Amino acid sequence: MLWNTFSTFVAKINMKFTIGLLCTMLLWGQMLQAQNSPNDAPVKKKKFSYSSGVESSIVQFAQFSGLKIAGVSNIPRYTYFFNTGTDLNYHASKNIRPFTGIHIKNIGMIQKLNDSTRFKYRVYTFGVPVGFKLYSNDHKLMFKAGADAALALNFKWKHFNSNDKVSKGNEFFSDKASMLFTSVFAGFAVKGVSFTGHYYLNNFFGTKSGVIANDVRLITLGIGMNLDDNVVKMKMKK
Repeated sequence: MLWNTFSTFVAKINMKFTIGLLCTMLLWGQMLQAQNSPNDAPVKKKKFSYSSGVESSIVQFAQFSGLKIAGVSNIPRYTYFFNTGTDLNYHASKNIRPFTGIHIKNIGMIQKLNDSTRFKYRVYTFGVPVGFKLYSNDHKLMFKAGADAALALNFKWKHFNSNDKVSKGNEFFSDKASMLFTSVFAGFAVKGVSFTGHYYLNNFFGTKSGVIANDVRLITLGIGMNLDDNVVKMKMKK
């Protein structure tokens, strides 16, 4: 019993340390990118640039198939922590920028069996998107599309009955959830405010989940910020 408590404590510390380290790395990269060159320095066109991929607010929906119990419904789930990332953009032309990056997300679902019974599930994922961005001539409008592959780091679940927590669990690299989450996405940004939709191509749960649906696919809608060099310049002018 004492060993299980100690293991859980260590796992929580490792998770907080990992998230803190990634946050520091992302913020450091943004700070380096935001530094301005001296006015008398020669202007050189960049081939690569960084931009934020923050989706601070994500609403998640779930599609169920193969239900083992009738009457199960989905409650939309909202998260604002911890959804962030950094994109590396290649300047193929003035208007086209292929990109990749690293993104961390908190995604999941809420299943409602009846008026009193609910199940909550979520995973933290570490993903790498690949896609392209298409800018307007003044760079105030941007469209993007692509695909994403993400590794599930931590899986958590809770069972509620009449608002009382019946059980809960928290596992790293759990076989109760899929280890790899793949998705396709599309979105746009206006003056730095971005809107992005994802459709996940694989089942949310793993082989040992024991849940009430054979297949669950997530659909997410995110609102956040796309902060690149052009947006920063526009903000500075104002």
